[in-house]
Amino acid sequence: MMDSSLDVVMIGPFAFKPKGTVSARAFFMARALVERGHKVTILMPPYDNPGDSGRIWEEDGVLLENLVLSGDGAYSRLVAPLQMARRTEHLNPDVVHIFKPIGYSGLAGIYLRLFSKRPLVLDTDDWEGTGGWNDVNNYPSLWKRLFDWQERWLPRHVDAVTVASRTLQTQVWGFGVDPERVVYLPNGPDGRLRRLPPVGEAEKATVRRALGVGDAPLALYLGHIPHGTDLDLAVDALASLAERMPEARLVIAGVGDGLPGLQRHAQAKGVAERVIFPGWVEHSRSHLYLAAADVIVNPYRDTLINRAKCAGKVVSAMAMGKPVITSRVGQNLEYIEDGHSGLLVEPGDAGELSRALLAVLSDRDLAENLGRNARWRIWARFDWQKRVVDVERAYAIARQRGSS
Repeated sequence: MMDSSLDVVMIGPFAFKPKGTVSARAFFMARALVERGHKVTILMPPYDNPGDSGRIWEEDGVLLENLVLSGDGAYSRLVAPLQMARRTEHLNPDVVHIFKPIGYSGLAGIYLRLFSKRPLVLDTDDWEGTGGWNDVNNYPSLWKRLFDWQERWLPRHVDAVTVASRTLQTQVWGFGVDPERVVYLPNGPDGRLRRLPPVGEAEKATVRRALGVGDAPLALYLGHIPHGTDLDLAVDALASLAERMPEARLVIAGVGDGLPGLQRHAQAKGVAERVIFPGWVEHSRSHLYLAAADVIVNPYRDTLINRAKCAGKVVSAMAMGKPVITSRVGQNLEYIEDGHSGLLVEPGDAGELSRALLAVLSDRDLAENLGRNARWRIWARFDWQKRVVDVERAYAIARQRGSS
C-alpha cells in the first residue's frame, strides 16, 4: 500500500450504464483502491441515461454521483464539465483521475488543468479522434475537431496517463508524453465474479427458456452495440453454419446505435429467427447469461479502433470460465493464448469465425478446456487486486510531478 490513503475523485465521460468505461473500468479500479484503504468518488454526466440524473449512491464503498442533467445540448456540453470541475474542487481530493480525454470528462479535465493545481491523471481506453471513433460516429464537424484536439492536448498537460492497451500506449508516446508518465493498465475482471457461487443448471435453463433457445448450441455476445459494430461478422458466421449446425443460435444482448442495422442485417441474411436480441441485460444478471452460453463470440476487423480497445466483455467471459472466440487483433493477443485459453481468428474473416464456432459448439471437451484455461489466465495475470498497484503508481507519479 502507499504510505498513506488518498482521497481520489474519478471523472467519468458518461453514465454508469449502458457503456462500460465507468461500470467496467473506472468502478473496478475504484473498488480495488477502496479495498486498499483509499477513498474514491466517481462523478458522472448521465446524458446517455437521463434516468440517472441527480442519482447518488454507494456501492462496495465507492461513492457514485451523477450530475443533474436535462439533456445533451451544446449548453450542457459546456456547462456540465465546468460543474464537474467545480464539484471536484469542492471535494478537495489528493488526485483526480479523468476517464477519456474527450467530451464531458475531457473538457472537465481541461478546466481543472487551466484553473487548478491538483495532480491530474488521464485514462484513455479507446482511439477517439482522427482514425478512431471520429471516423465512425456521426459527430458534427466542430465536435470532431474538438475531440481530435482534446485527445492530443490533454495527455501532454496532465501529470500521468493510464492506458488500456499497448496501441494506446504507443499513441500517447507519439503525442510527446514522457514514457515514464505513461502507465499500462489493461482491463481486468470484476472481482465479484470470483466470489459468486457456481451458476446451477436450473438457473441456466431459466435463462435459456427466457431467450427461447432451449437446449440449442448457443453463442453469446453481451455488451454495448455501437455504431460501426463488427457483430455483422457473427451473424454471417451463424448463416454459414446453416447446413452443418442449423440448430445453433446466436444471442446478441445489449443496446446501442448499432443495434437497428444489425437487426436488419440478420433479416437480410435469412437468420432473423436464429439471432435473438433480448436487449439490455442488467449487470447483476450478466453472469447468468454468460453461464448459460456455450461460447462467447466477439469478432473484430483490423482497424485502429480495434487495435486500441481493451474489451472488458472478453475479460468477463474468461473470468467466468467460458470459451471465447475473438479476432487476432490488439489486446486480444495479450489476453488469449490461441488454442489454449481461447480461439483467435483472422480479423474480418466470417468464414474462419464460423469454423471456430463449429469446433467449440460440437466439442464439449474442447469448450471446457478453453474455458478452464481462460479462467486461470485472466485471474492470474489481470486481476485488479494485483493491478491496483499500477494505479497507485500512476497517482504517485502525478503527485510527485504536481509538487515539483
